[in-house]
Amino acid sequence: MSDNFQSLPHPRALAFLGDAAFEMFLRELAVEKGFSHSKDLHAFTSALAKASAQVTLLHALTPQLTEAELELVRQGRNVGVSAGRRSDQAAHRQATGFETLIGALHLQNPKRLIEVLEASKPFLARIIDDGQ
Repeated sequence: MSDNFQSLPHPRALAFLGDAAFEMFLRELAVEKGFSHSKDLHAFTSALAKASAQVTLLHALTPQLTEAELELVRQGRNVGVSAGRRSDQAAHRQATGFETLIGALHLQNPKRLIEVLEASKPFLARIIDDGQ
């Protein structure tokens, strides 16, 4: 794969790392926004970490992603994952693709990870404003 993505772990492992990296980003953002009570911190991060918010974010960021990054999303999306009974399987798969991308960037291109996460801030604000 081009764009310097080499010898990556399995997409499921990348999604596992990406989930943690994205959660840390959201926690830092919550603190940056001035939240200090546990209930408010949790509400902010959980609203943005859920699959539907990640799908909205992925769709907004897609035009800014490289072909190699889009391929990582595709690979993550195609990994067999179990979603809860009430969960939308398609949304869960898309969110897994997003997390796969974040995990790969975390491992191999932290500078690009920061760029992608910074570009996500206006879209995250919109998700919060829309009450998703």
